Amino acid sequence: MTVYLIDGYNLLHALVKAENRGAGPGMDLERERERLVDRLASFMGGTNDRAIAVFDSRQARLERAQTVSPNVEVYYGSLRRSADTIIERAAYRLRRDETIVVVTSDYVLQQTVFSPGVGNHPVVRQSSAQFIAELRTDATNVTRRSVGPAVERRVEDALAPGVAEHLRQLRDDLLQGRGPAGDQ
Repeated sequence: MTVYLIDGYNLLHALVKAENRGAGPGMDLERERERLVDRLASFMGGTNDRAIAVFDSRQARLERAQTVSPNVEVYYGSLRRSADTIIERAAYRLRRDETIVVVTSDYVLQQTVFSPGVGNHPVVRQSSAQFIAELRTDATNVTRRSVGPAVERRVEDALAPGVAEHLRQLRDDLLQGRGPAGDQ
């Protein structure tokens, strides 16, 4: 099993920059964090691997946020414990049978985590750019597997029987200036 320890903001900013989505003061960090966590969950889906994404925070204490994926954990640092410190400690604590991949482009964190004797674990360094390339390759492969004549994905196919027809009728009523059936 592989455990990815991810320097959250380091990866987030590299991803936003790589996708030319305009990093800067106007960026919605909450939205970008959610987007990154969703991508991590997708990337880890179907594997036994797991990811621990750690973001710096100005909170008084360390917080853990639950995610939609059982193999992706998200932590927010605190005033006393930075994301780098949390990643360092996690690298030392993980089990010996796990391969640790630390995803960061932060030079100081790399030097600390990759020094000899980190809990006797195999530790692999992966820059944010390398990990982004893996995310993109994975997304491309998923798209290729799910596109084709045999796979048709429509919202209507996921709805309970009768719901699509009810929604069509509601739309038609609204387009003709009537309220929903029974509101006249």
